[in-house]
Amino acid sequence: MDTKGEECLYIKGLIEEDGFQALMIDPGTLGRPLRNGDISRQDVALKGGQPLQSLVRIGDKGKMIRTMTDGLKAWVEELYNEKRIDGVIAVGGGQGTAMGTSAMQVLPLGFPKVMVSTIASGDMRPFIQTKDIAVFPSVTDVFGLNFIFNRILENAVSAVLAMAKAYRPIRKVSGKVIGATAFGVTTAGLMNMKKIFRGRGFEMVLFHANGTGGTAMEELAELGYFDAIMDWTTHEIMDEVGGGIFAAGKNRLCIPSKMDIPYIVAPGAIDYIVKGPYQGLSRAWKKRKHIIHNRNITLVRATAAEMTQAGKFLAQKLNRAVCPVKIMIPLQGFSEPNAVDKPFFDPQADQRFLDSLRNNLKNKNVEVIKMDAHINDNSFVRKAVRIMTDMLK
Repeated sequence: MDTKGEECLYIKGLIEEDGFQALMIDPGTLGRPLRNGDISRQDVALKGGQPLQSLVRIGDKGKMIRTMTDGLKAWVEELYNEKRIDGVIAVGGGQGTAMGTSAMQVLPLGFPKVMVSTIASGDMRPFIQTKDIAVFPSVTDVFGLNFIFNRILENAVSAVLAMAKAYRPIRKVSGKVIGATAFGVTTAGLMNMKKIFRGRGFEMVLFHANGTGGTAMEELAELGYFDAIMDWTTHEIMDEVGGGIFAAGKNRLCIPSKMDIPYIVAPGAIDYIVKGPYQGLSRAWKKRKHIIHNRNITLVRATAAEMTQAGKFLAQKLNRAVCPVKIMIPLQGFSEPNAVDKPFFDPQADQRFLDSLRNNLKNKNVEVIKMDAHINDNSFVRKAVRIMTDMLK
């Protein structure tokens, strides 16, 4: 409410014009607020663990931001738990976006969340993570009101109000639900798989293996949304060990060690690394086998050494498994371009993955099932469905 006070009051007015109540939380620390928030900056600082006066006196900007962000998150979580809010909207530049989206992270999927941000056209993954945050580019700077920015704010407010009016919590359906990872290069097989499972009364929920998709699937599994997991496209492992842009971090594939849930793993798209625009790649990357997927994404075939690392990563994760796990291995290729006469076909490199997996896998309860088929072949998919159906029994 110091540097963005005018904008916040405008948002508040728009909300109230529509018959809603607007509760303003002020996490600012700089100058004098244009008006006190309904939850003041002093309230936010205390919730974050320290009085605002002492924070300002210390003058450590990093500590100020951390404390106010912690306080903001705690307030939003408390308001949600007490059913005092029906949606949340925030506005800001880089720091405001970080604080606003951090607070939105504590809210469940489906709950209305809107962020109006000056940095919306950049890499928003660190801010959005696995949550369904609707992001509105501010287009102009958030530097007071003007006829362009006012219209952006009006649209953003209309969005959050419409979502709030229609909101209902996400509830798991009554039948069996299978969470699965997917990519374009494994889509053909997964479309067939989904059709077969649907015919058997199962629902599949698929997640794009883009660095957040696999993590989102695992988070929802821990919340009890799924009865089984088909981790069919474990590409994020390769981007983690090979330096790709879709890495999910070292915590990926932790569900088998946490939950007793039927789990099938396949090496879908584990044969290549996703990099950024081709023009921005180093000479060394350009020399490798590659496919220019689009102007922002280049696919680079993984080397034998990188395949070895991926096999070891997977084995080490599954060594800690407490649930029934089957590893399905399609010996004729792990992705659409990894097939006979296709650009990423490299049986020797793929064999290194299998050797590494076998040499590092110590958990006797994890079964490796090899099949002389491609990952998208109907025979391979049908066998996986039969195995999962038996596991669910």
